[in-house]
Amino acid sequence: MSHNFGVPVIAWLAVLCLTACAGRGEFQFAEADPNATAHKIWVSKLRSDVQAGAQGAPPRPGTLSFEAITVSVPATHAPGEIEWPDGPPDAQTDFVSIQQSGFDTIRGFAADISRSDTVGRSETLVFVHGYNTRHAEAVYQLTQFVHDFEVPVPPVLFSWPSAGVTAGYVYDRDSALLARDHLESTIIALTQDGRKVVLVGHSMGSYLIMETLRQIALKGSLDIEGKIEALTLMAPDIDGELFRDQAMAIGDLPDPFILMVAEQDRALRISSLLTGLRPRLGSQTDRAIVGDLPISVVDVSDLAAGGEFNHKIATTSPAAIAILREMAQQAPPGETHIGALVVLSQIAR
Repeated sequence: MSHNFGVPVIAWLAVLCLTACAGRGEFQFAEADPNATAHKIWVSKLRSDVQAGAQGAPPRPGTLSFEAITVSVPATHAPGEIEWPDGPPDAQTDFVSIQQSGFDTIRGFAADISRSDTVGRSETLVFVHGYNTRHAEAVYQLTQFVHDFEVPVPPVLFSWPSAGVTAGYVYDRDSALLARDHLESTIIALTQDGRKVVLVGHSMGSYLIMETLRQIALKGSLDIEGKIEALTLMAPDIDGELFRDQAMAIGDLPDPFILMVAEQDRALRISSLLTGLRPRLGSQTDRAIVGDLPISVVDVSDLAAGGEFNHKIATTSPAAIAILREMAQQAPPGETHIGALVVLSQIAR
């Protein structure tokens, strides 16, 4: 029996490695194109500039650094895609970086974000990426999300030290735990002067968010209900029992609080194999998984486009993007947080 179990696991991991490691991107710089759309992405970065290699996983830095990267999205962009350069980078056809700057302090970083809020919503979107994600990939993922969903508030990436390799699953889980204090300090800095944050996590990034909110609640370092305007966890790579324990420890949960799940998430099936055959929260579509907690569960299974092991349906499926954008446009006027999250929470309950 162990032989029969082992073969498919090895096969799954081999296919995942080929999928995840193919065409891994790094920042590509080019001159701006007047027909392209530029997005400024702020980054709270807990990353080494050294990538994983033959000598093992990259070192983890002990302190945050802060930067802003302006990414250009071509006029030919297809919803759900990241057009990586295939050859010399060209802003007419590719995602490219056109400007980059740094900040000496977290205070200066937060102040620059506040000054950029031209719509006056006093909100910041904070995105936390998932497992096996390199820094440039995370920046471009958030850029694609911001562009396709026409996010109206300043976007911040919390870039934690994922090894960026398929074999780094356990390393990444340890890295997520090591990043809790740093995500906490980032959220606190971004919620000064009356601002609030909308938190969005993907995969293992959802695990990091929940662990951080649990830590914040136990320490009493932030009014979670008052400062977290909305929370969405997409394909959360979390054990269901652990999630309920985290939620109970947090107490007053953000509202709306949305889980986006898909039964056929093949990446989470692999995660389940790596964690003792425990089903992952993001692949359970029965609302019973959250019991009587005030959480909305949105099943996006029918919107799967077949890519990325069905692990990024909400942000890469053209059908999902079209539906969520329409929801955002139909949100009640005067809502202060992202319209799609409001509508999703209403239709899911």
